[in-house]
Amino acid sequence: MSDDLLERLHRAESTPYGKARSALLEDVVRRADAGEDEDLAFYARLQLVTAYVMGGEPRKSLVPFARCVADWDADPGKYQQHSHTFHWCFKYAPSTLTRFPEVPLAQTYGVLDDMERRWRVGGHSMHAVHQHRWLVANHIGDAEAAAEHFRLWSTAPRDDLSDCVGCDPTSKVRHLSRIGQTAEAVALAVGVLDGQLTCNEQPQQMLTALLPAYVAEGMYSEAVDAHRRAYRIQRAEPGELGSYADHIVFLARTGNETRAVELVERHLGDLEDPPSPLAELEFAAAASLALSKVDLMIRQPKADDVPSARLAEDLAARALELAARFDERNGTGFRTEMVRATLTAEPWIDYLPLSETARRAHARRQAVQQAEVTAPVADGPAPTGSGWLDRAEEHWQNDRRDEAVADWQAFEQEVPEAERSKLDQARLLDGRGLASKDEHEVALESWREALGLYAELGEEVRLLRDRGRISRILCEQGQIEEALATGEEPLRRLIANDEPRRRGGWQYSLATMLAEAGRAEEALAEATALRASADAEDELKAGAGILQCSLFLQFERLDDAEEAAGAGTATKHELPRSYAFRQRGWIRNALERPAEAVDDLEEAIALAAGTPEAEIHVAICRLELARSYLLTGRPLESAETAEEALAAVGAPELTSIRLDVRGVLVDAYRALGELEPALAQVRALLADAPEEAHPHWLGMTRQDEGLLLERLDRDKEAVDVFLAAAEHFETAELPIEFVQAVRLAAQSARYAGDFDLIPQLLDRVRPVLDSLPSADETVLFQQAGVHWDLAMLAMQRGEIPAAVDYARQAAESYERGGFEGQLLNARLLIAEHGTTDDQMLQEIFNSLPTGHDQWHRAGYLLADRLRGLDRSAEAEALEARLTSP
Repeated sequence: MSDDLLERLHRAESTPYGKARSALLEDVVRRADAGEDEDLAFYARLQLVTAYVMGGEPRKSLVPFARCVADWDADPGKYQQHSHTFHWCFKYAPSTLTRFPEVPLAQTYGVLDDMERRWRVGGHSMHAVHQHRWLVANHIGDAEAAAEHFRLWSTAPRDDLSDCVGCDPTSKVRHLSRIGQTAEAVALAVGVLDGQLTCNEQPQQMLTALLPAYVAEGMYSEAVDAHRRAYRIQRAEPGELGSYADHIVFLARTGNETRAVELVERHLGDLEDPPSPLAELEFAAAASLALSKVDLMIRQPKADDVPSARLAEDLAARALELAARFDERNGTGFRTEMVRATLTAEPWIDYLPLSETARRAHARRQAVQQAEVTAPVADGPAPTGSGWLDRAEEHWQNDRRDEAVADWQAFEQEVPEAERSKLDQARLLDGRGLASKDEHEVALESWREALGLYAELGEEVRLLRDRGRISRILCEQGQIEEALATGEEPLRRLIANDEPRRRGGWQYSLATMLAEAGRAEEALAEATALRASADAEDELKAGAGILQCSLFLQFERLDDAEEAAGAGTATKHELPRSYAFRQRGWIRNALERPAEAVDDLEEAIALAAGTPEAEIHVAICRLELARSYLLTGRPLESAETAEEALAAVGAPELTSIRLDVRGVLVDAYRALGELEPALAQVRALLADAPEEAHPHWLGMTRQDEGLLLERLDRDKEAVDVFLAAAEHFETAELPIEFVQAVRLAAQSARYAGDFDLIPQLLDRVRPVLDSLPSADETVLFQQAGVHWDLAMLAMQRGEIPAAVDYARQAAESYERGGFEGQLLNARLLIAEHGTTDDQMLQEIFNSLPTGHDQWHRAGYLLADRLRGLDRSAEAEALEARLTSP
């Protein structure tokens, strides 16, 4: 068995399941066969069987499995050391065979009989045998046989060939759920999910199996959590088409049709090369169910968009055709019944929100729907003549805008133009401008015409009002100087002299204009005065609070800004209220109170989600909420929320927001252990970076990329990335950061086995450190680090005296800088490899508190030293102390 072949085998076994791992193992099998290394070939084939099954290509497992069976039977004693793995792989066969309708059922039963014979010969429990007989009975719909084998399986003792403590109960949960014993299914899972699960398929398979049981038992929050946790893992794993079907059905039957369609679109491409016809059938049926509930155009991977109804029909036909093939093979109609049941499945529940923001939005919609329709306020008898104008102005002032517009229209219809006075005509022009909504030119034209009439009539207050209104429109159009020239003086006069109930509106307009003009202190004074006014309406005070908040933020008065945003949340209009909650959430994050920020930002999203004009606002809210979730230890929610935000900020003009979202995603993925997605986001960050990006930011981002590569054991790539980071730090004139990046490159080179490169790299940092103040703590730390890096290199090369010498130099600098943790590491290396008595080890061990991270290491080193000094009794006493609770 050559070292090269073993290295290839080890590389294959450390590669994640999927086509890459299978290809590496195929290569090992070919080479082992060519070299007539029968033992290695047998073992590698068993690994290949597992790789095919776990990597989404179960059909391919049958050929190497058959070869292993033949080799085993030809000389069973020859491969006894692989007995457990061989029998374990045997368990894959019955499940695999049932998934392909072209395989005769008699062949599957033959494998089951052979499995039982081998288990009895080997003295194994029938636990796994009954499980797989249940599996086949369950597949063909033989309820009686399935129930009996389930009973035998549940009563047989477990042994080392039983599925793990997560997978075995998962199959039982599916059985119990199918026969309606959902409470028992949930109870069976409780202990499993609370325990330690180390299998590649857990806990995601168990969580997926529990979805219908959780909903049936009214455990809605558990169902949502199970869906989110399980699908997040499964979506990145190969061969999970059947599991995707379970999640799509769950979504389609809980009122989450839109989310179900998202999953359908994401995984439609997997139907081109499904892991098995059974998985294809399950996904097609589930997708058809989801698509039948919507009226959308659906994206297809290699075809034009298609109406959801048409694709639903096509997928239903595909599922039924496959079901017919299975039923013909099985001699039952069970698979067709199952498909039809999926296609016509009724909702489990009207709507199950998948997040807190969705729950809040749904509750708000329900409240609106359930609220009694308020009868219109009776206005008494219909007015006549200019009475229509009086009532229109009153309605407008009281925020009954639709009634006001109707009154103005009634005046136009009932009062002939010849009978209207100039004042009537001017007031009608006022109404036309107010009712024009976003048609700014219509409003401006109407009010400018009214100005002339009011000037003729000497209606000074009405003239001032229209000048104030014109200035507001000009401000909205960005014509700030003209707006102030037109309206500042009239607005101040109106604030002082108009009807008390109107003054607040004019003051709000003035404050807004002053803020837009950059006159923040004056704007803040007006907004503050408005909030203090006894005559101002509550709605205006809330608007002033929102404006105040923005102004306080300009002056970095966060506490005042938080209070003002709170006042802004009192507005009855949903979008401004959402903006106020967003402001307060951002402030609370800035004040390091992310738990409070979460509540505000969830409310902000619930208020505005689904409003087309608020899409970017909602995306920014999601960004801040994702940040808050991350800061409160909720990385899963953070990742999902940031992913939603990312989907909305793809436009070039939103690059800065997109960069922030990607940054949060990197941290969330890293916290979840999803290193590949984190790496992808870091690289997307770099691709999105503007040309003027600061070299410091570029250096930090490239360094982040290198650290992820290092954690992914891609050390050769990491070397170049760290060196690229060092170049950016050098450009930014950040010498310490430059040194750190080069040292990281040297560390990766050591991990990659490129020992000759390390001294060259460390030589690059010496002159940089020599040019910096030697007493500076950061300089001392890096100087010590260089010596430590050289000590590690010397240890790797087996140059022990040199390693000890470098460690002493490192220890000296660590001690001067007060870096106790690093100093301890250096002293332990010196004590272990640079001394022959027990004195230094005793000193280190006695200085550490019991349970310290290094206490056990120092203790066992000391025990070994004592034993080497023929002081076994002391060594045994020390080890007893180290192992005592």
